[in-house]
Amino acid sequence: MMKRRNVLFEDALELALEKAKLAANISKEITLVRDFRGRIRLLLPGNKEDYKEDKEKQLFALCKELSKALANYGFPPERMALFSDDLVQDISSALSRDRLLIRQEQNIPIFLLDRQIIGHDWLRESFTGEISNPRVAFFGIKGGVGRSTALIIWAWRLAKQGKKVLIFDLDLESPGVSSTILPKSSMPDFGIVDWFVEDGVGQAENVEDEMAAASPLAQGLPGEIRIVPAYGSKTNEYLPKLARCYSDSAGETSESWGARLERLVVGFEERLKPDIVILDSRAGIHDIAASAVTRMEALSLLFAVDSPQTWKAYEFLFHHWKQHPNLPKLRERLQIVASMIPETGREEYVNRFRTNAWDLFRNHLYEEAEPNMPDAFSFDIDDEDAPHYPLLVFWHRALQEFNPIGIREGINEKTANEALEEFVNRAFLFAFGEEYK
Repeated sequence: MMKRRNVLFEDALELALEKAKLAANISKEITLVRDFRGRIRLLLPGNKEDYKEDKEKQLFALCKELSKALANYGFPPERMALFSDDLVQDISSALSRDRLLIRQEQNIPIFLLDRQIIGHDWLRESFTGEISNPRVAFFGIKGGVGRSTALIIWAWRLAKQGKKVLIFDLDLESPGVSSTILPKSSMPDFGIVDWFVEDGVGQAENVEDEMAAASPLAQGLPGEIRIVPAYGSKTNEYLPKLARCYSDSAGETSESWGARLERLVVGFEERLKPDIVILDSRAGIHDIAASAVTRMEALSLLFAVDSPQTWKAYEFLFHHWKQHPNLPKLRERLQIVASMIPETGREEYVNRFRTNAWDLFRNHLYEEAEPNMPDAFSFDIDDEDAPHYPLLVFWHRALQEFNPIGIREGINEKTANEALEEFVNRAFLFAFGEEYK
């Protein structure tokens, strides 16, 4: 018995694209649907009755070829083609919302509808609502890179300048910012996990009035720091609630998790009128980060240390972003941050980091700069305005046990300046478009 040829996941889509060319005489457009297990089939407009006589023969021949080529990542020929008029509602909605144009063959557009279990938001468009305040997402592809410490010190410096700062602790799997700037006595009753659970049954308004609190870190300053924490003083059963946070439904309505998060943030923006919103995103390639970085119109600070593991993880994400339907807008909101720069050999470290960051951006997000393309999204390695040119955060021994509300003097100005002055100034320019004073 002849052994069936092995096809791996990473080969299947390209094989399907090659065969899909043969559908040019059958349909004006083609969608490849990749299901949760990675199996691919055709989706054609209309219904089966639209494909009769010659078209029916050509379609069946194509289905046979696809089935053979894709092996375990395909379907039997008789199940290889779907028709848009036969789709159930959720797939029909996904078709209009999530499919991406991935190739054009003989003027026939070929789309991909990728039915993933998680991670859709990395390639979805931003929400369309207008916001009156800047949003900044703090994101690290890996944890333990000083992201939360930098966030808190920056918020404190903004409050010193008179800004009203609103922070959302979205690191729901490992909340930290909330307890770092809010003592137990200042905790509000409820947090973000409570909101998602109550919103899931259509009664988020029952907790919204008790979810934001002012941090004593800004006491006596001209501005303020408010935070919507991950949990509140009355939050019990955190893990069961967390397990129910990521539902794509609110009450009886179907709504993506990212859209629900956007609605939560907009509600507090309208109520508290902040000068700036800071989103403390969960680290790693997770749906929280996908929404915060990709869909919420936030300027995104990408924290990194100079390690092969970090650059490889960012490479996976940047490669994925190359398919984003609005890549030009997305890449303009990105800025890399070199964090935890060691005490010794700083100049060599920063130079090495900048080179690796430049390679990352130019290999995936920068355009080839031709002489007749003065506006190409392309930057030299030493261009200080480039997203790859890092904001600098220096490792500081005094920040290793960072507990600003646990000591009377709060944040030490000298320590903050030594570790983060360059970061504070450039992050302010990034967020507000003007120099920090």
